[in-house]
Amino acid sequence: MKSIVSTFLFLINFVFLFGQGDCSFSIKNDTTICGPAEIEIWVAGGNLGKVNWRGNSLTSDDTLKIITANISKTSTYYVSNRIVDPLNLVINGGFEAGNQYFYSSYWASCMNGAMPQGSYCVGKRTDTYWPAWNSCSDRKDPGNGNMFITDGAILTDEEIWCQTVAVETNTNYALSAWVTPVLDLNNAVLQFTINNDTIGAPFSAKPTECEWNEFFEIWNSELNTSAEICITNENKASNGNDFALDDIALNKVCYTQDSIKVTVIDSVKFNLNNDTIICPGDPVLLSPDTIYSVNYSYLWSNGETTESIIVSDPNNYSLKITHFSGCFGENDMQIKKINDPISELFNDTTVCLSIKGGLTLNPGPAKLAIWNKPSGDIDSNNIIIATEPGIYDITLYNGINCFTSDRIEIKEFCATELFIPNTFTPNGDDNNDTFGAEAIETYSFDLKIFNRYGKIVFESFNINQRWNGNGSPQGTYLFRLEYEQISKESGVLKNYSKIGVVNLIR
Repeated sequence: MKSIVSTFLFLINFVFLFGQGDCSFSIKNDTTICGPAEIEIWVAGGNLGKVNWRGNSLTSDDTLKIITANISKTSTYYVSNRIVDPLNLVINGGFEAGNQYFYSSYWASCMNGAMPQGSYCVGKRTDTYWPAWNSCSDRKDPGNGNMFITDGAILTDEEIWCQTVAVETNTNYALSAWVTPVLDLNNAVLQFTINNDTIGAPFSAKPTECEWNEFFEIWNSELNTSAEICITNENKASNGNDFALDDIALNKVCYTQDSIKVTVIDSVKFNLNNDTIICPGDPVLLSPDTIYSVNYSYLWSNGETTESIIVSDPNNYSLKITHFSGCFGENDMQIKKINDPISELFNDTTVCLSIKGGLTLNPGPAKLAIWNKPSGDIDSNNIIIATEPGIYDITLYNGINCFTSDRIEIKEFCATELFIPNTFTPNGDDNNDTFGAEAIETYSFDLKIFNRYGKIVFESFNINQRWNGNGSPQGTYLFRLEYEQISKESGVLKNYSKIGVVNLIR
């Protein structure tokens, strides 16, 4: 809630003088904005006089009733309203009566082109007294009115300008004066006093030459019936330190000040989990990468209001994080359904496991594979080596509810030390990609493969030279094998012949 600070105690004679009850006003309430922004601030009231704003990053005239400010961090802006009695108690404060009604420790010197340091002149143009100075003129009546022009002294205690005026007790007064540098070099730093008490902080003129800047402070007379107003220069620089004074005034004043606090809430920014795929029913934890706790609320698209949620259904999910002021940020993510795994296990087959040294079983990719072997053992490796005949059951999982099952029966046939499979799959997976005989050794070897028309499509005289099926379509082929091998029973070299079919599967 805004707090109004008033420095004025209304007196009956002041009310009669101004013809109004007070100089209070209303102002925009304390407010909150979401992130850096340019906002509008206003003051309103029926008794507005001279309005003045103070604060950072104002982007408009600070004397307007409605101003704008470019705010990037929490800031407080102050505004004052003053209604000044038109009667100026300072005599000749605008110097139109020339060099009189005030006293000074400086000495008057109006030498054209060569004003000495620590002297002054009441005149119309500044460059008249020093050619390096900018040509500044009277604040209210440029070119015609008078002003106090000086080359500042190097002693800080010297009184530049003083005047004593009568005042009423327990009354608020506005002390004001206008200052401009005439050469932007070591500019003056003026200290104002009343009855030897400092009024306000040392006042530094803005650096722009011939740009008039106002000094303004409120003074309460308390028990004083007179006010000795003095101006001294705190700058001791001998080079530069040149300026002009004009329109010095002490007026009764109605003065009220108020403030507005603009709180800047940082932008609410966060990321959710990356888009992902799940099996329906599989739990997934969703949470933002930035946690906002105090003064923030959470709302997920499924209605939950916790910082993190666990979901198990494929869907689009979004999160809105809101500050109690209304500032918020949003983000979303997508969860898609994962496909059921597909078994790539080949058909039932007959092999001689003792000669082949085991058969590689590869069911294809999946997140999890569970094998049930003929021995009853359970194996969770995706690829296994079958070393015993029997039925191998496999269940492939991509999630709890995304699975498929398959099985293969392996029969063993080792009537001789030579084995020929009945099927091969030349698909480049390095598993059963070629066709041929398997044996410990042979002494002669002649393998011929015929297509359905009786044409030889492959012939090998080396057991290690196998048919890769290149150029041949999927189908059934006839083979004939002539070889010599030592009999296990007799240990004598014997001639053998095998005729059969082989299935080429792509």
